[in-house]
Amino acid sequence: MKTLPRVTATAEQLPLISQNRLGVEVICGAAGSGKTSTALLRLRSLCLMFVARHARLGLHEPVRVLVLTFNRTLAGYVKTLAETQISPGANVRLEIDTFGRWAMSALAFPDVPTRRVRNKLRQLAGVIPELSPDYVVKEVDYLLGRFEPENLEAYIAAERTGRGAIPRVDRTVRRRLLDAVVYPYLAWLNDEAIADWNTVAVRMARDVDPIGYDVVIVDESQDFSANQLRAIQRHLAVDHAVTFVIDTVQRIYARGFTWVEAGVDVRPERVHTLRANHRNTVEIAAFAASILNGITPEADGVLPNLAAATSRGPRPRVLRGLYNRQLEWVLDYIDENVDLTKDSVAFLKPQGGKWFDAVKAGLDRRGLRYSELTREADWPEGDENVALSTFHSAKGLEFDYVFIIGFNEENTPYPDEQVDDEVFVLRRLLAVAVARARHEVIVGYKPGEQSRLTQYFGAGTYDEIGV
Repeated sequence: MKTLPRVTATAEQLPLISQNRLGVEVICGAAGSGKTSTALLRLRSLCLMFVARHARLGLHEPVRVLVLTFNRTLAGYVKTLAETQISPGANVRLEIDTFGRWAMSALAFPDVPTRRVRNKLRQLAGVIPELSPDYVVKEVDYLLGRFEPENLEAYIAAERTGRGAIPRVDRTVRRRLLDAVVYPYLAWLNDEAIADWNTVAVRMARDVDPIGYDVVIVDESQDFSANQLRAIQRHLAVDHAVTFVIDTVQRIYARGFTWVEAGVDVRPERVHTLRANHRNTVEIAAFAASILNGITPEADGVLPNLAAATSRGPRPRVLRGLYNRQLEWVLDYIDENVDLTKDSVAFLKPQGGKWFDAVKAGLDRRGLRYSELTREADWPEGDENVALSTFHSAKGLEFDYVFIIGFNEENTPYPDEQVDDEVFVLRRLLAVAVARARHEVIVGYKPGEQSRLTQYFGAGTYDEIGV
């Protein structure tokens, strides 16, 4: 399957990749601004610097390089690109993985029964009637990922970075969350001798001897927890170069931290913001921006910049009609307008599993080969250029055409906005999905059953078609 075009530096990126220096650099930018491309170009430059440094100091061990990504799909995608940045025969040991797989390997794969621990948390969550069980689970994930085990009491007075204002979680509720949910949950983990994913991060930060990476790239840093960043810090060489790629506008998990509390020394002059939009057309950028209208970016967040996109194309189209008619319209469109020998197509959905059954059947009927990307560790190497993926797994990827059909309330449920601000997470996730497209975006829904998120489609940013 097609990946990013070969990475070459732009005028905006050159200053970032030409400054070979030790320490931490942060690259910010909206979707399509080339953050990952810049990080990979920087990877090549830093490897050359450290190879020369090892030779100068008479060090024979290879330069150790770690690239961590947000999910397994992105890891496979980035691996294909990153390996081309390392010169053949260079004395470099390159590791590319997700945080979870990297840490699990180092810890000899402890038992992490995800469904079981989730069920335990939901059981305990019932004692907080002011909050939904789902919200309590996310809040516990957040605080356990942000604070170190011996410092959980800091949660009572801390600003809830990255968690929003609705619902209100005051000190009284926080106290009860700790006493009635968090501490019993941690005691249960200990009694059962099992780990959750935060335990994995904490153990990686404390129980594993420092590995000593010379160069580290962390992509989609906004969806890493503070404890995961602390673990990464532990395994740096004394002299190191770390690059964090971040955009909090695209945060889709209950994370939140400040660089200082995560133990990362970020100096203002080392935070770089990319403004240009190399991926989207003006029309796609306008549509994505309308979905985010009214959402104020946090620190290290960048809203899509309409003036930064330069290429032009058709406005995104919204199909209104029965699902089978949406699907047939899109399949006809691919047959008539898309050259699958060179262009890539993605069918994206908010959720996976059964939601792709009809798309698979339709593609099979038309003889169109496809790859399922969701949670796959390796990027498909075949010549098929049709991908099926959830919004989450598509994060960080790009395709020429993006189709989001069957966009209905059933697969994008969220509580009333006055009770829970989950809608902001879903709006960010939808904007991320839209921004995967280089040339065209087509969304489809059945009238009367459409996702409530369609209310955020900006007037004048799309064309509507009845099917």
